[in-house]
Amino acid sequence: KEKMDDELNTPSCSTPKKKRMMRGGDLDKDEKPKHRVQKFRKEWKTDESLRQWIEQDADELKAKCKFCKISMVAELTVLKNHGKGKKHINILSNASKQKSMMCFTMKTPTVENKLNKSVQQAEIKLAGYIAEHKIPFLASDHLIDLLKDIFHDSDIAKSISMKRTKTTAIIKNVIGATQKNELATKLKSVHFSLLTDESTDIGTVKTSCLVVRYYDKVSKRIESTFWELHNVFNSNNPSSANAEQLYNGLLKTLKDYDIPLSNVIGFGSDGCNVMMGEYNSVASRLRDSCPGIFIIKCVCHSAHLCVSEACKYLPRSCEDLARNIYNFLKSSSKRQSELTQFQRFMDIEPHKILHPSQTRWLSFGAVVSILLEQWDALKLYFTDTYLAQRLLATEQIYNNLNDPFMKLFYYFLDWILPMFNKFNSFFQTKEVVVNDLHDMVIQLYMEILQCFLKKDYVLKTELNIINPKNGEHQLTNNQLYLGINVLKHKDRPEIVNDQPRLRDFYEKCRQFLQSATVEIKKRYNMNDPVLSKLSILKPNNAVSLSFRDEIPSLIQLMTAVPS
Repeated sequence: KEKMDDELNTPSCSTPKKKRMMRGGDLDKDEKPKHRVQKFRKEWKTDESLRQWIEQDADELKAKCKFCKISMVAELTVLKNHGKGKKHINILSNASKQKSMMCFTMKTPTVENKLNKSVQQAEIKLAGYIAEHKIPFLASDHLIDLLKDIFHDSDIAKSISMKRTKTTAIIKNVIGATQKNELATKLKSVHFSLLTDESTDIGTVKTSCLVVRYYDKVSKRIESTFWELHNVFNSNNPSSANAEQLYNGLLKTLKDYDIPLSNVIGFGSDGCNVMMGEYNSVASRLRDSCPGIFIIKCVCHSAHLCVSEACKYLPRSCEDLARNIYNFLKSSSKRQSELTQFQRFMDIEPHKILHPSQTRWLSFGAVVSILLEQWDALKLYFTDTYLAQRLLATEQIYNNLNDPFMKLFYYFLDWILPMFNKFNSFFQTKEVVVNDLHDMVIQLYMEILQCFLKKDYVLKTELNIINPKNGEHQLTNNQLYLGINVLKHKDRPEIVNDQPRLRDFYEKCRQFLQSATVEIKKRYNMNDPVLSKLSILKPNNAVSLSFRDEIPSLIQLMTAVPS
């Protein structure tokens, strides 16, 4: 046996290699089988025991554990042994308990998220309610606490946190910004008109308001919507409130939202030279930039200017009387109480004496009506006050109230001012009344002309060539129509006996009427090619057979409107 073993281990032994391996004999170094190197297999990523942690290494002969962050030889046995390791199992167990980054970036529809969304909606609606009804923002400091107390069983009410600062921010940055973006989207695809006016309050910042008027395809009606409030003055140059600055501000607000200027087809403003001047104004620049644009002055503002200019021909004492009476009574409750006793004695309703506006003569009509209603009571009160106190302030009022011609002027104003007020209020509506503008202006113009000019001349002459100051066709003083109350009181002895003052009264009233008609004619073209034909669009005329016989088509209006 020992001899046999020696033979097996002898290198020169002739026993086959296979038999020696089966007998457990040693092999030469060159005879031992070589180890085969394995590459990473993609099939391992789908293997049930490996796919959770295995990934391919940069070296194709190795695999990598993405949890342990180590690389190993790409052999199945090595991989399985690593998967059974205690350290690997602990790391894998801890990793399964960790939350992924997605859970921090993606919101899941939990009950808490739904509540937060409901709270946000409630805050936006409350802020919108405050803005819509012009409720002071300060009220939100107390409103939320009140709602929480009333709806104590509501989770939404408990979660609302909105004071005046947040209310302001929601209105400006959420509701306002969203509404403006939606409006800008509409204005990019429709034609619209711009309406503007400057603020009249005296403050450190003067602003100009822009309103757009357009046809809304959703509501299927013409809408007037607030667009923007921008500063008029440049902080570096206080004298920059000129036509160029206002025009550039208008262009900028449209350019910021990519709204083409070619979509602007109309412009309306008051009649000041900066806005409506013929050469150097906002309107003149718009005519150059937007050929065919329709420009119109504010009708109400124009009516006020006509009356203001005409009132310059009346005695200054007419306005002074109203202001003096108001100033004498406004600061003393005792004086107002004493006046109330005289009102009751005269069986007159104790109405409050109104304050005449500094700038609006049309508002003077209500002041005149109250003073005429309270005239007898005021006359008795100031007679008693003047005789008892002998004050200079009451002396002037006493003299004016006892002047029959002063009362005659007030009767005249009480007749003429309501005519303009009626005209003015007609156009202070949200309805579309531009198709009535021409007829209303013509009616007012002719009604005043016939008060001091011969009717044949007014009715048979074209309105655009009538000269209100033409002396040939003027009525005599006795033929003037100045209101029914003037006709009733002008024949009183104290008036008839003072002919010089009566003639002066007639002359001043005539000048008032002449000035009013001249101002109307100056501000409105009686033969306007567009406005004179807009009556075609009135619904009553559109369905009237007799009107359609005269004007069967819209061609007259279409040819007059600029293309």
